[in-house]
Amino acid sequence: MNTSYAAPPPFTLHHTDPEAGRRRIGPPPSWAGAVPGLGYVELRYGAALERGGAFRQFSVGGERIPPAVFSGIDYAQMPLPSRPRLQVGPHTGTVSRRRSGLSRDGRALRIQLAGRAYRYRQGPTTCVHELLRPGVLVRVTRDDWYRPLRLDVQVEGPADAVDLSLALVLQGVYTRHLSQGGRWFSLPFRILNRLPDGL
Repeated sequence: MNTSYAAPPPFTLHHTDPEAGRRRIGPPPSWAGAVPGLGYVELRYGAALERGGAFRQFSVGGERIPPAVFSGIDYAQMPLPSRPRLQVGPHTGTVSRRRSGLSRDGRALRIQLAGRAYRYRQGPTTCVHELLRPGVLVRVTRDDWYRPLRLDVQVEGPADAVDLSLALVLQGVYTRHLSQGGRWFSLPFRILNRLPDGL
């Protein structure tokens, strides 16, 4: 499961139902495609059944990529990084964030997984997100922020299957508030989803 790439090639995942992809109301989207060296992969939303109706999850599954699940408080059929649970293969992760951060790095999600320290941040635009650990960067560019039809993935450094699975499962998490502008844009709506120990 720890297949690594000396020179990881870019790859693209596509929406599995392009006709419904950008409907603002309707079933949540899923994506699928081939990851070089790891085969077919699918990304899908679902209910976090073991956590109750207030929670939502996003999952990654495929031929040779570690299965991953991220669950959190449901917000517009997406999990928030609030009361999160993260599992990638046999590894349980922890997720935290400094709500008072002013920069992209300051507001990034901090993730501890498989003995590694990651940051997940918004990129230079709202359609770009970056997963970083020392020596590795996985950048995912969406063709639309809300319901993209296409996810373009580029990797710098010797990423392995755990890095890629984590980067992909984070695509289904609501992270608009990782930027200052997005924080204020989404605040009124996120307040409606708050639980006592939520965001």
